[in-house]
Amino acid sequence: HSPPTRPTDTPPLRVAILMECADPIASPEDARTWAEAGVVAVGLTWRTQGRYAGGDTCDTGLTHAGRDLVRALIDLAVVLDVSHLSQRACDELLSLTDDTVIASHCNCRALLGDRANPDWQRHLDDDTIREIARRGGVIGVNLVRNFIRYPLERTDRPTVAELCDHIDHIRSLTGSTRTVALGSDMDGGITADDLPAEIRKPADLPAICDELARRGWTEEELADFRWNNWARFWNIDA
Repeated sequence: HSPPTRPTDTPPLRVAILMECADPIASPEDARTWAEAGVVAVGLTWRTQGRYAGGDTCDTGLTHAGRDLVRALIDLAVVLDVSHLSQRACDELLSLTDDTVIASHCNCRALLGDRANPDWQRHLDDDTIREIARRGGVIGVNLVRNFIRYPLERTDRPTVAELCDHIDHIRSLTGSTRTVALGSDMDGGITADDLPAEIRKPADLPAICDELARRGWTEEELADFRWNNWARFWNIDA
């Protein structure tokens, strides 16, 4: 059988690369090669100490090479993603530039207990949320179970309503629905059992907007969350 034909009025699929952990960039001087290959955003590290920054399990900040890489990425107009940075590394990054930044898959630290939570630093404190909003950035909320509620029993799954508490917290802090969108992290090596109770597959994601609608979000605000905030950020026509 012949493959189905694509409707002529359907826009082409566009793919861009976000690098989660910059360690494959051998040196700041190599950043241009990656940008020219399609990398549009970079997170400097992933959880642990990396070549360029301390991750969310560390108390270290940017390395000397990390500071140079930040400057190189800014010069190349590559977006900086603060996900997975230690608080110290995040603060140092923000002090180096006033450029817009994103947090591609983070939730709200204020709703995740205190330092007894091993994943506490993985998420954004209120000041960082406000700063991302001030710069016109976007925060993509994370659907991983232990990033939604703490403490959490091993077999327990949080609800979509609890996820929406994080979304509403960002809205409350920023006074707008334009800063928060879907980040998901559904590609992060997890199973359906690691997602909110009402979600097992991408087709279930509308449950999030159903809950936000019950909380009084307008259709325009729901469209911001579903698509418009990321589209606006990346300058993509709807």
